[in-house]
Amino acid sequence: MKNNLFPPLPRKPRFLKALAHSVMPSVITHWLGARAIAIAPEQIAIREGLRAGVAVSTVMLVAWHINMPLMAWSAFAAFWTSLADPGGLLRPRIKALTSFGLAGAVITGTISALAGYSTVAACVGLGFCALLCGLARAWGAAATQVSVLAAIVGVVAVCYPQTPMGALILAGLFSLGVVWAMLICLLAWPADPSAPQKQACAALFREQASMAFRLLSLPHLQAASLPTQQRELSTWRRDIRRRIEQVRSSVEKLSGDALIRPTRAALLPAIEAADRIFVTLIAFEHAAFSAPLPPETARVVRITAAALRRIARDIPQGRPVPDSLSLYIRAFTRLGAHSNALSARAAAWNAAALTDLQTAWLDKAPARGGTTSSAPTTPLLPLSPIFVRHAARLSVAVLAAFGMTLAFHLPYAYWAMMAVVVVTQPGRSTTLSRTIERVAGSVAGGILAAIAGTLCPKWMVLLLIFPLSATTIALRSVNYTLCVTFMTQLFVLVTDLLGSDTGWLLGFARAENNIIGSLVGMAACLLLWPEKSTASLPTLVSRAFLANLRYAALVTSGDGNREETEQARREAGTTSNQAEILCQQTSLEGLRRSENLKICTEILFHLRQQAGIASTSWLERSTDHASAPTAQTYQAALRQFSDQLSAPSSTGAHLRDMLLFLRQAH
Repeated sequence: MKNNLFPPLPRKPRFLKALAHSVMPSVITHWLGARAIAIAPEQIAIREGLRAGVAVSTVMLVAWHINMPLMAWSAFAAFWTSLADPGGLLRPRIKALTSFGLAGAVITGTISALAGYSTVAACVGLGFCALLCGLARAWGAAATQVSVLAAIVGVVAVCYPQTPMGALILAGLFSLGVVWAMLICLLAWPADPSAPQKQACAALFREQASMAFRLLSLPHLQAASLPTQQRELSTWRRDIRRRIEQVRSSVEKLSGDALIRPTRAALLPAIEAADRIFVTLIAFEHAAFSAPLPPETARVVRITAAALRRIARDIPQGRPVPDSLSLYIRAFTRLGAHSNALSARAAAWNAAALTDLQTAWLDKAPARGGTTSSAPTTPLLPLSPIFVRHAARLSVAVLAAFGMTLAFHLPYAYWAMMAVVVVTQPGRSTTLSRTIERVAGSVAGGILAAIAGTLCPKWMVLLLIFPLSATTIALRSVNYTLCVTFMTQLFVLVTDLLGSDTGWLLGFARAENNIIGSLVGMAACLLLWPEKSTASLPTLVSRAFLANLRYAALVTSGDGNREETEQARREAGTTSNQAEILCQQTSLEGLRRSENLKICTEILFHLRQQAGIASTSWLERSTDHASAPTAQTYQAALRQFSDQLSAPSSTGAHLRDMLLFLRQAH
């Protein structure tokens, strides 16, 4: 029985097995996440990478063999087409790739012809192209991806001035690369259209299993410093709550197509079960931070981790095995009769969650929310001022970068303008993080490409095109910095292979132009029609404070039903996440010594503790915790702070009162 409940893991797992589940340990991903470095190793797209590698390398082989440098346009088009592939069902993929191919061909011919006519005409055409591509963001994620790549085509085409006939030839070469890449992407190595959702859901369960195993080694943190406790308490909860909401949103957007419907119906109950089991993990974590877990509770934690790990192993296969949950359900049911209140209630709670999941998988019934008969579509709404401002900002920034490259006679000017297109985002914080990631990836990739271009002969550089293009596409959803690092090497070596410059010159030129373009994009976001100020840190902390009070009040009073309490718990978790992310960003901006930041950090730490107390009370159906205020105290505090915070411009003045209340409560 023990061996079945806790299947042994190999002490030294092989690389391929580790890659199939998680490229790096959860500890490392959480360490990076705590430092605002997002990475999702489960989203490595090996099949997509292989398709892109074949599409790009074959075109480059032909271009090198016939000694036709201009055919690099076909290689670039094949690479961009691979990036434009949204994945999923065949019909949306064909629509996205066709849209990009048609738009790219028109932009290539038009912009290159205007650039061959005059610089003024090129500026007018480039600015109008960037404006239209910026406005296209309003039509959803797929349109955003196509529009960004179409804008990149425009900024590269302006650096290839041609006569009208030459522009037509250039557009034909672009179309050739697009058609070849479409054939490879659509016909070679067919992939599961719902694979990203399955991988994300499996990663969620693996992260929860890692959190459960971690609870068995927490006693050393009981005497740790307050900053260490704050970091350890918030990082895992924040990441898992974020994963739950992201995976739920991603799965809910899946089409109701016959190929996708079974996956959607299987994943939504799994996410619901993960969310319910998260309650017991929070309660266990709160108990483990206070004292070592008793043997009964530790056994429930181990079985919980084993069950989560088993579900994570079954989900990517696309065929959930309901019978595999029976063993864990029986174990939880047996432990639910134990005398220890927390372990018994947690075991019963997890048994109920797994039983509901097993029933949903056996019945193959549509998950809560139902399924639709067709893919969700993006309604054609009037353009939001946000997108209009972004489009105007992007157009001005691209023209500014173009003007700088002309004024200073910078080689390979399109690299600077490409950086502007990619870095400039509608939101200031997103632009800042994208700028940092772009610069870091470009510098690292430029140095590596310079070394490879200098040391390797031409034939070896040609051989590197396949792994570099494949790795770039495979990592595009994993981490942007890693993607840019390999993309930089790819572009530098392609240019080196068909041009006359040396590797060092190209590598440094790529890094230099990307830094210039990234800084121009960041400056445009800050100076040109800046966005209205989003909610401040005190405002987000206050929202999290009120949301956690509502959750605690519902639990301690017992007035709310399960759905109301679940909704209050989710709102408490998401608002705390938003406040902690902004708190983290503020710290990274160099404001660590701010008094408000210190107060907000401590408030969020106490809110995590309060959530643990509330989750424990909910499991035990008890309000007799010595450290927990009564329902009347929570409700009175909720009314008091709601009234105080409703006054305009008064949010920051009550931070100290919130902290004092939480200190007294805990």
